[in-house]
Amino acid sequence: MVLRFFWYIWAAIIGTSLLVIVLAVSLGLRPPDQVPVETLAGTLQIAAREAFLDGGKPAVEALLSRDEQVADLFALVESQGADCAGDDRIGPVGATGCLRLQLLAPPFGSLRRFLPFLTPMTAGAGISLVIALMLARRFVRPIQRLGEALADLSKGDLDRRIGPALSHSEPAIADVGRAFDMAASKLQELTESRSRLFHDISHEIRSPLARLQVATALLHQNPARLEAMLPRIEADIARVDRLVEEILTLARLERGGLAVLQPVEIDLLEILDPMLRDAALEGQVRQVGLRYHGPDRLDLRCDPELLHRAFENILRNALRYSPQGGTVEVTVALQDGAVVVTFRDDGPGIDATQLTHIFHAFVRDQTGSGTGLGLAIAANAIRLHGGTVRAENLPGGGLKITATLPASGADRPQAG
Repeated sequence: MVLRFFWYIWAAIIGTSLLVIVLAVSLGLRPPDQVPVETLAGTLQIAAREAFLDGGKPAVEALLSRDEQVADLFALVESQGADCAGDDRIGPVGATGCLRLQLLAPPFGSLRRFLPFLTPMTAGAGISLVIALMLARRFVRPIQRLGEALADLSKGDLDRRIGPALSHSEPAIADVGRAFDMAASKLQELTESRSRLFHDISHEIRSPLARLQVATALLHQNPARLEAMLPRIEADIARVDRLVEEILTLARLERGGLAVLQPVEIDLLEILDPMLRDAALEGQVRQVGLRYHGPDRLDLRCDPELLHRAFENILRNALRYSPQGGTVEVTVALQDGAVVVTFRDDGPGIDATQLTHIFHAFVRDQTGSGTGLGLAIAANAIRLHGGTVRAENLPGGGLKITATLPASGADRPQAG
């Protein structure tokens, strides 16, 4: 590919040079130091006659030998009779003879017209050869590297990166290298996430199924234990059912896109109020208080079911990690054309390196409680509403999760 690109560039340079030469010759253009033969012959004829008058034949021969171009084109000859009647006669020799200035056949024939251009043409061809080769390598080599990287990526080498190797190339090519690295990183992240998801799903389902198999075997041996084991069996079945439901919900949110939304105009407090009441009752068991700060009404165009699911998952997560006697605060505010809902708890917070990962599927704390899908479902539901969600540790301890939603449906992408 380098050679092919090189030939294209070099052929274009040489072709342009040849075209310029042909035009110069056809139009009679010559380098400044070149004199047309006809003009040179007339001038030389006058000079030769004057030299003959001053010194005879030796003086004319000396005149012709002074210039290499003149010596190649003209010769001094002795003629007799009718040949002495022409304009090229210089002077008499003897009684009937004469000296004439004869124009010789130029070396290389008609090609002599191109000789003044031969040296610059040769030098230009050599220089352009080197430049064309350098240009070919500079432009083609990055493309080859990109092709090789794509081939490696298709074979499963997700660690391949080419941005540093193309950083000194042309800006547009360097941008392509950076875009490739970003795409490769995203693909690697998605592939690893999918592998982790499959592993976690199989692990989450395998545990309750294994307990159900054990319970079934025990019941075969002793059917009388059915009443004692029935609550555990029902709990495992409910766990599997809840896990499957959450997996299907997450898959629907991630793959369904805006088509899953059924937005209506609703007061946001109609979603939050029953949720806060239920959370307050649950918090009383561990003496966890619940506080709300915000307006009594805030109209919002949204999918009530999805948004309820998102806020409920975040709120229950805050209740779960709040210590006994702690407080969970829910704040709603309208800021810069956006609805901002924050959930604060007094829990231990999370590791700073995990702040951006807690909204991924099956990411849980060290206790391993929950399915690890609640915050992932919440993040995807908020994203589909055109909003964002982020988590941050509080200076005095605890975690704050902030959900930001467009206050107007015009600010959000529409389905269809």
